[in-house]
Amino acid sequence: MSRVTVLAVVALWLVPLVGCGTASHGMHPDTGEDRPSVFTSRGGEQPVELRVGEFKESLAGLVRDVRPASHPLQYARRLMLDSLWHEDVYLKWTGRRLELDSEADVAQRTAPECLELTHAYGRWCERQGRARDCLSLLTEGSVLTADGRYALAMQFALGSVWNETTGAFKDMASPEAVRATLVSAMAMYMSLWLLPEPVSKGLAATLTAGLIVYLGVDTVWSLIQGWRLLVAEVDRATTFDELREAGERFGRVMGKNSARVFLLLATAAIGNTAGLVVKGPGLPGAARATVLAESQAGFRWAAVGEVRSVAVSAEGAFTIALAPGAVAMSAQQPGGGDISPRRTFVYVSRNKATNAVDYVGITHHLAKRAAFHLRTKGIRVEKLMGNLSREDARAVEQALIEIHGLSKNGGTLMNRINSIARSNPDYAALLRRGLELLESIGYMGR
Repeated sequence: MSRVTVLAVVALWLVPLVGCGTASHGMHPDTGEDRPSVFTSRGGEQPVELRVGEFKESLAGLVRDVRPASHPLQYARRLMLDSLWHEDVYLKWTGRRLELDSEADVAQRTAPECLELTHAYGRWCERQGRARDCLSLLTEGSVLTADGRYALAMQFALGSVWNETTGAFKDMASPEAVRATLVSAMAMYMSLWLLPEPVSKGLAATLTAGLIVYLGVDTVWSLIQGWRLLVAEVDRATTFDELREAGERFGRVMGKNSARVFLLLATAAIGNTAGLVVKGPGLPGAARATVLAESQAGFRWAAVGEVRSVAVSAEGAFTIALAPGAVAMSAQQPGGGDISPRRTFVYVSRNKATNAVDYVGITHHLAKRAAFHLRTKGIRVEKLMGNLSREDARAVEQALIEIHGLSKNGGTLMNRINSIARSNPDYAALLRRGLELLESIGYMGR
């Protein structure tokens, strides 16, 4: 395979998973240079929480861009496996080509118990008041293939959030077809983690980056491990109940919030050619996701379209290849080795006569900034907080501005403008975050 350059198409490179490593999960931004910077995530970050209302509202807008596929599994395979390697690799892995298989071919490689699973699937669809092949899993033949069983298990895994999606689908011409398209795409995406040497183009790479940004590397690693177990259980299942239980078990591994995030990001990613590149920064929770992008992945969330590839080792260490412009500013600091992007300081200066705070700011180089202020403004600054992501530092800076006030508005600060515009849709969430951080150090506004 030819070397992928910085200007190459975005690709996902997932190393085969072996064993259940418990080592700390790292994220290594590879900018395409000879010696890439290496960032090791500390993990432990709380995932972005999506409230029911914002999830429903955002999904309703995104789902309108999803074109229902007449052959969802076929569409999902091409979507996820349209890659830099040849179809022959897929044939070697699966024993089948990407084009539709004949019914006879399907029947020849189907175990007898799968026939009963297929009939049970049809009865389940009918009990829901839907067509017998409600997820369009039989468009490739008269029985459920392995991919069909995985997609059906994904349907059950998402059971905790399907009731929340009713409003988003209700006005669509073919809601069942859209649901089938999404379920198949999500199942085939997860199955990419099982490939021996997969390399896929932009959609899978950006979706992985989005999941890491919203959920953190620890949670994503848990999902990968959980899907591996699901596949093993589904492959062993001989009854419909066993298959459903495997799906529901994976659903419990995901949890309701991760299921919302996964469904929302997948819908955004496959909705149109722009996908997460354009829609990502506008999704609910984007402010918090921006923080996690730096602390968990070492890149700017707004530059998700410049993610070239993502790889994961058997121990759960993630490596992400980025175009240079996508790397978070704080991850570019000199020093090499393990570079934490949480190196932004918040500083203040105080009035000599009253000791009131009269200036606030943020910087990556406190000593240089202090010397600059002393030389140009004659003021001395002191560190208030350190080891913050840039987004958290801006949130704290704005919280301080709200507490002390700009002088033009009757406050004590010499600052001329807000750190975060009040017109920013995430203003309230960022301000709340800043106040929480100040409270964590016992700051009393003096």
